[in-house]
Amino acid sequence: MSNIIIAIGSLIIFGTFLSSSNRLMTGNTQIAQQNEYYIAALSLAQAVIDEAKTKAFDEQTVSAKILVPSGLTSSDSLGKEGSAEATPIPDTLGVTGAYSSFVKFDDIDDYNSYSRLINTPRAEGYRILVKVNYASETYPDSSRNIRTFCKKLAVFVTSPFFPKIQKAGILVPDTLQILYAFTY
Repeated sequence: MSNIIIAIGSLIIFGTFLSSSNRLMTGNTQIAQQNEYYIAALSLAQAVIDEAKTKAFDEQTVSAKILVPSGLTSSDSLGKEGSAEATPIPDTLGVTGAYSSFVKFDDIDDYNSYSRLINTPRAEGYRILVKVNYASETYPDSSRNIRTFCKKLAVFVTSPFFPKIQKAGILVPDTLQILYAFTY
């Protein structure tokens, strides 16, 4: 009789251990998947920054050198200069294998209010939004309304696979933000 009680007790302890282990492994799998989505988003944001690095600092510096900040584009005019630089909203991968921004943009501030939709083999629906502002040369995290020789490019990436966070009482997907400062 005592052997049966010991066997039943052993099964209960084993069942408890197995249940805890299963919960732990499931949690680790979810964390690993979330990390994969964030790493992919970071890579996509960096790709936009790297693309912007190939462009001129300002529309006024595409073909000439500017010596004073007042010669640069005004802060309220940052963005695409006309229909020649128009891109689809959101921009998607074209038949040429490139995004329209790569071909049509010639300076950094063309990326202001630019959006891109990216589908990867592992996850669909990454949305990228870019904002460009002038910034202080000594404190590039700041935004300025006056022209300076420093521009801050902020890339925001969202994904339906990011965990939901609460903003103003509403659950929304988390947003990855990457900042990069360009100087002239």
